[in-house]
Parts: sequence; structure tokens; C-alpha cells
Amino acid sequence: PGRKVETPSSPVQTKRQPVVKKVKREESPVKPKPASPVKKAEPEVDPATKKALAEFKSQLAKLVVNVLGKYNKVDCKVGRIMDNNDFKYIARKLTHGLTEKELQRKGATELAITDSLKQRVKQYITAYMSKFGPIYHRT
Repeated sequence: PGRKVETPSSPVQTKRQPVVKKVKREESPVKPKPASPVKKAEPEVDPATKKALAEFKSQLAKLVVNVLGKYNKVDCKVGRIMDNNDFKYIARKLTHGLTEKELQRKGATELAITDSLKQRVKQYITAYMSKFGPIYHRT
């Protein structure tokens, strides 16, 4: 009565060895590649339109970098850009975004840097940088 007797139903407590199960795998020398995402077919654009768009984007990029330059200076009070990589990031982001906006407003063949566009770009960048407070932090 006071003694414990080992029975098959009550296991002895010893250190257990981890159970390793061997799983048979199908032998396949080459793993199948996942299907690549389907790309949307871009409409055919004639070379003259592509060249005009590239020229506009280049001019707009220069304008954006010129306007952003004041935010890279030490005496900047609002939206100061502390890092050169952040400056490049913002310039690229704004250039692409503003190009898309202008493409929606006008056709690709009608794009041009005008005085009114320069004013709108300056206002847009000023409003954008003022959201960040005294120092710009990438979001």
C-alpha cells in the first residue's frame, strides 16, 4: 500500500529525449518559382512624348531642388532637413508626385514650366514642409 509499483499505465519519470520525426520529402531538384505578379500593359507612347515628359521632369526636379535648398540650411526655422539622404528622398518624392499631378491637369504634350507652375510648386513645398515642425523626420 505505501509502495509505488511501476505499471505500464504509470510511466517512470526520467529525462525525456526529444522525439525526432523523420519526414519523407518529395524529391524535387528544383523548387518551382512563385508566379510573378501580372504587369499592367502600359499604353504605347511615342518617343516624342517620352522625350517631352523626361525634359519636363528634369526641369521640375531642378525647380524642386532649388526650392528645397532653403530647408537644407542651418538657419531654417521650419522643416529643416538634417540629412542629405532625406533631402534626396524628399526631392525625388515631390518631383514624382508633382509630375503626376501635372500630367492629370494637362496632357503629356502640354507640360511646361511656367511662372504659375513655379508659384504653385513653391506654395506646395512650403505647405508640405511646414507639416513637419522645426526639423524634418521621414515618415
